[in-house]
Amino acid sequence: MSFRAPPTLQQLARRSLLKDEALAISALEDLPLHFFPPLFKDAFTSKQPNILRQMVAAWPFPCLPLRALMETPHLESLKAVLDGLDLLMAQKDRPRRCKLQVLDLRNAHHNFWKGWAGRQNMACSTDVIGNNQAVGNHPILGGKQAMTVLMDHFLMYHHPSKYLKYFYRWAKQRKDVIHVICQKLEFWDFPAYDPLDVLEVFDTGSIQELEINTCWDIHTLSLLAPGLGQMKNLQKLIFQKIYQPLHLPLDQEMEACCFTEIFSQFSKLNKLQHVYLNDVYFLDGRLVQVLRFLESPLETLAITHCLLSQSDMNYLSQCPCIQKLKHLDLSGVTFVHLNDAFLGSLLQRLKATLQTLKLKGCMIMDSQISALLPALSQCSQVTEVNFVKNVLSLGSLRKLLQHTANLTQLTLEKYPAPDEVYDYTGDIIPDRFVQLCSELMDTLKSIRQPKQVYFESERCFYCKKFFIYNLEARLCSCWGYTN
Repeated sequence: MSFRAPPTLQQLARRSLLKDEALAISALEDLPLHFFPPLFKDAFTSKQPNILRQMVAAWPFPCLPLRALMETPHLESLKAVLDGLDLLMAQKDRPRRCKLQVLDLRNAHHNFWKGWAGRQNMACSTDVIGNNQAVGNHPILGGKQAMTVLMDHFLMYHHPSKYLKYFYRWAKQRKDVIHVICQKLEFWDFPAYDPLDVLEVFDTGSIQELEINTCWDIHTLSLLAPGLGQMKNLQKLIFQKIYQPLHLPLDQEMEACCFTEIFSQFSKLNKLQHVYLNDVYFLDGRLVQVLRFLESPLETLAITHCLLSQSDMNYLSQCPCIQKLKHLDLSGVTFVHLNDAFLGSLLQRLKATLQTLKLKGCMIMDSQISALLPALSQCSQVTEVNFVKNVLSLGSLRKLLQHTANLTQLTLEKYPAPDEVYDYTGDIIPDRFVQLCSELMDTLKSIRQPKQVYFESERCFYCKKFFIYNLEARLCSCWGYTN
C-alpha cells in the first residue's frame, strides 16, 4: 500500500486562492515573492486565464520562462499570457512590483518550475539577446512599455498551427513595442504567403539559423532575398529541395536574375560558417556565383544530390572561403564525368583542417580513388569518412585503407563492399561478401586500431535492405541501416 504525502500549508493556500478568482487577483499586490512561480504554475495547469492575465501584468521578475510549462502548446493559455503583456505595456507607469521585460518561449528553464528555490534561479540568459537590446533597458515607445520575446525557432508550414498563427498575428500588430528574438527560422512546404512578411515580426539580426526545406522554387526563394541580407548574425543556412518551377515557362533570364538576387546577399553575411545546399537544381555551372560572395571562411560546406560541372569543381578547390573548412559533404554529386585529379587537389587544400569527409554515392571509381589517396593520407585531423555507394574494387579498397595509416583521429569509417561481392546480375553473394569484408577488416587492423568501421553493400534484391559488415560484431547481417 502506498500513501501520498499530505499537502503543505503553501499548497493548501494556493488551492484556496485559485478557488476564489477575485481574491487571488486582489492578493497579487502583497503576495510574497516566493509564492508567485508556484501559483502561476498552478493557474497555468488548471487553465485559469483571468488569473494568468493579471499575474503576467504583476510578474515580479525580469523573465517569465513560459515555454517550460507548455508540453503541448495551449492556445487559450497563450492568449491569456499575451493579454497580460498587453495590460502591462499599456501602462505608462508600471505596477510597483512588476519587473517583467522578457517572455521566454524557448525550451529552457525547466528546473525553475520544478522547484522554485530562490530568485537566483530566475535569471534569464542573455546569450541570444547579444547586442540587440539588453534586458533591463527597454524604452517607452508610443506611450507603451517595450517587451522582448525569446524563441528557439519559428516553424512555418503551408498552413501554420493555430498557436503560431495567433502569436504571429499578435506580434505583427505590436511590432513597434515587441522585440521578437529568434535563433532559428524554418520554412517547410510551399508557402501560401509572402515569406518576407514573416520576417516583419522578428529582429532579423537575432536569426542565427535559416532553413528552407521542401518544394520551394527559385522564384519563391528570391522573395526572401532582401530579408536574408538583413540577417547579419546568420551562422547556418540550409536550402533543401529547391526545384525548377513547373507552373511557369522556363525563362533563363528571370531565373538568372533570381539566382543573383539570392546569392548576392551572401556578401552581407559576415558570420556565415555553415552552408548546406541539398538537392537544389540550379547549381550546375553556377557554383562560382554562389561561393564568390562569401567573404568569411566556412566551417561546413554540404553540396549534396546536385549537378556540378568540371568548372564548378575547379573553382571549389581554389575558392578562398574553404581555406579553413572542417566538414565537407559532396554526397550524391556524380563524379564519373569529372577529371580524376580534382578530388586530390581539393583534399590537398584542406589537409590541415578537414575533420569529416562524406563522399557517399558519388559514383567514384578506381581511377578517381587512386588520385585522391596521396592527399587523403595527409588529412591528419579527419575523424569521419564515408565512401559508401561507390564502385570500388577489392584492390582499390585495400589501397584506400592503407593510405589511412596516419589518420589516427578516425572514429567512424564507412566504406562500400568491394565490387567483387556481386554476381554478373548485380546480386550479392553472401559468402563472398563475408570473406572479402573480413579480409579488408584484417588489412585495416594490421595498419592501425580502428574504432567504428562499416562495409556496406548495395540494397539486397530480395529483402530490400543492406548487408553490413561491422567491426564490433564481425558478422554479416541483412538489416535496416541508415547513415
